[in-house]
Amino acid sequence: MAGVIRVAVVDDHPATAEGLAALLAAEPDIAVVGTAADVAGAQALMRTASPDVVLCDIELAGGVRGFELLGAPRPHGASRPAVVFLSAYDYPAFYAAALERGAAGYLLKTAPVADVLRAVRTAAAGGTAFTRHDLRTARTALRHPSERELAVIGLIVAGRSNDEIAGQLAIGSRTVESHLRRLFERYAVYNRTELAMLAVQEGWLGAEDQSS
Repeated sequence: MAGVIRVAVVDDHPATAEGLAALLAAEPDIAVVGTAADVAGAQALMRTASPDVVLCDIELAGGVRGFELLGAPRPHGASRPAVVFLSAYDYPAFYAAALERGAAGYLLKTAPVADVLRAVRTAAAGGTAFTRHDLRTARTALRHPSERELAVIGLIVAGRSNDEIAGQLAIGSRTVESHLRRLFERYAVYNRTELAMLAVQEGWLGAEDQSS
């Protein structure tokens, strides 16, 4: 059937993936070409099924975020599919990352089905499904911490003391204190608890960092 939009659904919760696939497949102009639970599976679908749009969660199986799909190599002779994120996380940093890396849109999982369908169709037509609210949210994203700063923050979220952080990262306690002082000043927080809460709110840490 001409004009049918080929969609791949990527979500590490099978019930969610199957439910989305069923909703999409019920539309006469949409064909679901497959589902995947992780980035590797999504990349395989992109190579073999040539979707026009990939509807993707952010946090996927294996601890690799859906953002990695935006840098995936293009299959030989095929155009790169548009990626629309459908996430539970209303984090400014996630909106900004999606926008900066070339996603076609970002929706929350609480969005009405009509909005999801509209985003898929807009992305398939080469348009952007970011709303004005999404763009404003992306602009409010804070400067992302460096890898070393993220390591320090992750250990703070895990409840480690300054001495424990120093030992685990093989740095001096004064270096840990310097990192914390700069982080407190940059993000206008007053203590470790506020910094940890901000890190979770902004989505700086993966699920494995928050539970380590």
